[in-house]
Amino acid sequence: MGKKKKVTTKDIAEYANVSQSAVSMILNQKPNVSFSEETRQRVFMAAEELGYHKKKTVSTPEHSLSEVIVIMCPFLSNHYYTILIHSITERAHDYGYLTFVAPTLRNPSTEQYYLDMLRRDVEVAGIVYLYPTSFLSEVNQMSKLLPIVNIGDKNDEIIFDSIHVSSTKPAYLVAEHLISLGHKKITYISTPISSVERSRSKRYEGLCRAFEDHGLGENCVTLRSLSSGEYNLLSPNLLEYSSGFNLTKQILMEGTDSTAFVGYNDMVAIGILDALYEMKYRVPADFSVCGFDNVPMASMNRISLTTVEHSIEAKGREAVDIIARLRDSKTKNQPRGFVTNLEFEPFIIKRKSTGRARN
Repeated sequence: MGKKKKVTTKDIAEYANVSQSAVSMILNQKPNVSFSEETRQRVFMAAEELGYHKKKTVSTPEHSLSEVIVIMCPFLSNHYYTILIHSITERAHDYGYLTFVAPTLRNPSTEQYYLDMLRRDVEVAGIVYLYPTSFLSEVNQMSKLLPIVNIGDKNDEIIFDSIHVSSTKPAYLVAEHLISLGHKKITYISTPISSVERSRSKRYEGLCRAFEDHGLGENCVTLRSLSSGEYNLLSPNLLEYSSGFNLTKQILMEGTDSTAFVGYNDMVAIGILDALYEMKYRVPADFSVCGFDNVPMASMNRISLTTVEHSIEAKGREAVDIIARLRDSKTKNQPRGFVTNLEFEPFIIKRKSTGRARN
């Protein structure tokens, strides 16, 4: 008989029809929050009926970080990263871990500082990377001693565990959707193209490939991106939004034969929408707009952005599950037999920002 599946707060939440965070706060008797007695009893009864057992924590010195998962992220202004961080943190709590968020602003020297600190001074439960590291060789070596999980575009040079979505697949889906609506010329707006951030160029390749596969020629997709110098002058809190907004205004003032804009992600696409509205263009009558990631803001009525969903929250939970399994194997002195490579299939969500191409 197989090992019985451990009951988590997510299972209790689904059984009791409440949020996972509510379950966590009720079971842990968190102060300064209030729930109705009916909700509290429903959660306690669900926990008892499912056979939930709270993880017993081992007493450790207050300064110990051995139960902390470090999350390396570029910045927090993009909802994609905040959703990931939230899902990682909730799942970490299921295992009794805490999280420490290390925003680097994509500054290699800041990332190097954190890596030096982790390698020399701190014993942590694991590291989750939410963007491509600038020090892959070093991180590959660290992964032999410490559980590390990468969430991002597939990279065959990574030797540790990875959770990814191929960036070309979502772009291909977007292009096919636009082609079905009669669009033959589109403009792809991206943050700076670089060899490290491969997903930006991969999405461009996916868009081009779809148009070529449908026999529409090689010059259907125009790429526009800010230079690194221009990008670094933008407000840190609005980097991606401002990229979409500023470039769209430039393109419109220059004149364009494109009938649709595609943003590198939803935040870029929202910047595109804002520029179009400011310059009195109609969406989608004059221009269609698409993004990637399906952040919560994309579904709001006044935005209603066509975008691609690729299971952000599920990827965060899986990252913690991988670290927990590795930690468990290490505790039992079991040799590591494989490296995990998970790929989530994307799907397009069609909303009001896309329509038939104008004549």
